[in-house]
Amino acid sequence: MGLLGDSLMRWLGGAASTRPPVRSRSGPNSTQFVASQATSPAKGHAERKELLKAAMRDLLERNRIPEGWLSADLLRTTSVKREQGIHVRLLVRHWDPRLTLHGVALEQDFFERLVALDPTAPQWLMGFSWQFNLPDPSVCPELPDPASWTAVVAPQPEPQGPPTTRAGGIIEGPAYIPPAQEDVRADLERLLALRDDDLKRHGPGEDGFAATRPVGI
Repeated sequence: MGLLGDSLMRWLGGAASTRPPVRSRSGPNSTQFVASQATSPAKGHAERKELLKAAMRDLLERNRIPEGWLSADLLRTTSVKREQGIHVRLLVRHWDPRLTLHGVALEQDFFERLVALDPTAPQWLMGFSWQFNLPDPSVCPELPDPASWTAVVAPQPEPQGPPTTRAGGIIEGPAYIPPAQEDVRADLERLLALRDDDLKRHGPGEDGFAATRPVGI
């Protein structure tokens, strides 16, 4: 090859060496994973709120508590030692002493139903609190006497029901059954017979007294 040919080849080779390398592009069906495909914290928080709402609905339905009596506020909380979680604030919307009397049992029942839905709930459930959100607080009782908080309450006697009747007409219970008329007559005749027998055995003259006789007027 002549001088012109060598120069042309060197020029072409230099142009090819300066060409930028071709970069491969990922197609729409690429199997590479990027950070945006991971579950976001906001999505996890929304799923947990739905689990808490489902547990509350199940609690009310299974215990037959009216829906408007009890509800819950779900509050997002942060902690230094734990991941971001949710705090449940139970709202009492209807006054019934049984809600407060069985408050601890309601919390335990709610927690058990939540764990049944999500076994990892103890890791992100921060705790419970109660708040009274009543439409009319005047229906609630007032504070009792201060001494009543530490007073010893005497046990109340068990109420006794009405007397029951067994088969045969016998009344069971603390009731007085008057004797029948035939029993009264039999007792009277027995007493009179004992008196007559005593008069026969102790006739007049034996004890210095005669039998009493009616005197005509």
